[in-house]
Amino acid sequence: MGFFANFRWAVPYAFSDAVGFCRFEEGDVLYDTKNAYVEDWGKASNHITHCIQVRYPGRAGAGNRGGGAGVFEKNWNSEVRIELYEHQEKVGVGQLATTQGRLYTTLWKGDLDVLNVSTDVPSLPLDVKHVTKQLVELKAKEICPSVGNQTFVMARDQSNQVSRDKYLKVSSKLKKLLTSPPEIMTPKKAGLSGWGNIAPTIEIAFFYVKEVGPKGLESLVKDAVYVPSKGAKKDMFRMQAHGVILE
Repeated sequence: MGFFANFRWAVPYAFSDAVGFCRFEEGDVLYDTKNAYVEDWGKASNHITHCIQVRYPGRAGAGNRGGGAGVFEKNWNSEVRIELYEHQEKVGVGQLATTQGRLYTTLWKGDLDVLNVSTDVPSLPLDVKHVTKQLVELKAKEICPSVGNQTFVMARDQSNQVSRDKYLKVSSKLKKLLTSPPEIMTPKKAGLSGWGNIAPTIEIAFFYVKEVGPKGLESLVKDAVYVPSKGAKKDMFRMQAHGVILE
């Protein structure tokens, strides 16, 4: 079972839609330790401090969750009702009403106080589009790994199907030219500023490529990711919308 690496709580990849849309639904159960998912319950229960069970909203079909730009932001302040357990004992009476964004932030940062609606509203995390633009910072850091003549760097959001597909297309296109497998880093390890505000589902991928030159590498990336609009008369490909090339 795979887990998102940058949440303080254990959030399996099975929750990709929940974290990608910022919509947790009735029946979702979340634990603060991976042991709850990978060990038998007798052993796992000894390691669990907190557990959250979502009671509202009800489950929606995949086609009813919405899609496109702005869904995550729209859901951020929407209501969610949960039950919180500590050492398998329910905390408080009834259900705790909070927001999807507060629940997301609790799983991300590990701070249960954020669930309290009387505290400051948590800020939205930076998304993959923002982080992709931010990758230009790496050019100033003189990151030029000796394992490759050029390096293509892109952001990948593991909760976003479009982003995952783009990564796979680039990987396939560059596979025969790589000097080593792609290196996946956290935004912090990659050296991005403000890494603590970047969505915990985002990783930075480094592709170390040999003997094609910057123009050749750009052409390969374009072939992998660019689909011109029907009837387009002008090439609208922009490398900065997909990543950066380091020499």
